[in-house]
Amino acid sequence: MNFDTMPASNYPLADLVKFLNRGFEAYFVPIQFNTSAFLNMLHQDGIDLPASRVLIVDEQPCGIALIARREALRASRLAAMGVAKEVRGKGAGSWFMEVLIEEARQRNDREMVLEVIEQNEPAVKLYRRCGFQAVRRLLGFIRKEAEEHGKSALYKIDLREMGQLISKHGLPDLPWQLSGESIARMNPPACAYRKGQAYVAVSNLEAEHVVIWSLLVEQEARGEGLGADILKSVIANYAGKTWHVPAIVPEEFGKVFERADFEREELSQWQMTLSL
Repeated sequence: MNFDTMPASNYPLADLVKFLNRGFEAYFVPIQFNTSAFLNMLHQDGIDLPASRVLIVDEQPCGIALIARREALRASRLAAMGVAKEVRGKGAGSWFMEVLIEEARQRNDREMVLEVIEQNEPAVKLYRRCGFQAVRRLLGFIRKEAEEHGKSALYKIDLREMGQLISKHGLPDLPWQLSGESIARMNPPACAYRKGQAYVAVSNLEAEHVVIWSLLVEQEARGEGLGADILKSVIANYAGKTWHVPAIVPEEFGKVFERADFEREELSQWQMTLSL
């Protein structure tokens, strides 16, 4: 097989969505993108299409790697990589990763990061072979048809303010999607709320299924139960919904969600990094 790459920016968006869906066909976890979801990911994650690549195998597009970049940090993130099932297990993935890493070095990036499902052993082995090291385990949580008593006042804040607070009070090595910059790039109907020194960012509260994207307590107020309290408060104000926390929460924060009666999901991820 002959391998090559092309910039993702050379292709129409509809083709990129098609390549991405082909790359995740029969994947460990079913994933299906449409144009709207793809555009949202491009914006929120800061995807750089000229730096992203389409994998060409024997002159046919057979995979895609989406690269997010932050110039100020000289950092790249492998936001998604998929290889068509007909070329899996034939060296395409390893070759592709080597190219992506070398291109990051040529951009003078200092670091490349990614998240990978812990239970997806072939993918974890691939990234380890390429030199990536695990930073921490990332967990997901869910609470179905949640009810809480005792509504309390929540104050809506701008998502950009939420992002600034995360940058000030959050861990310096948060997963890319939880960073202040990523949260600040979210668009309505996503929103953020404050209760005292605790903050939460969520997806559309009018939907039956709500995603909790970020939970933050100011540094000097931690250990007082404020994180679980704001979770219970927002649930009380929007009762009867299913609340989902994607598997991007650092394991050390898991007890906060458990105190708010969330259940841990089976799948977890590794947050991984490669120094370039």
